Amino acid sequence: MDATLLKKIEELTLYAITAQKEIEELKQENVKLKEEILNRLKNLEKKSSMNIPLP
Repeated sequence: MDATLLKKIEELTLYAITAQKEIEELKQENVKLKEEILNRLKNLEKKSSMNIPLP
């Protein structure tokens, strides 16, 4: 019984660690995507204010 519980605790701990790593990776990707969107928006606004036709 104790061995079974310890094994389950280990499995859940490893799962939690893996999930946390994935969350951190997704947060970093989210930051990069937000930056890219903001840069594209700035470029569009710049082109719009200069009356440059958009593709």
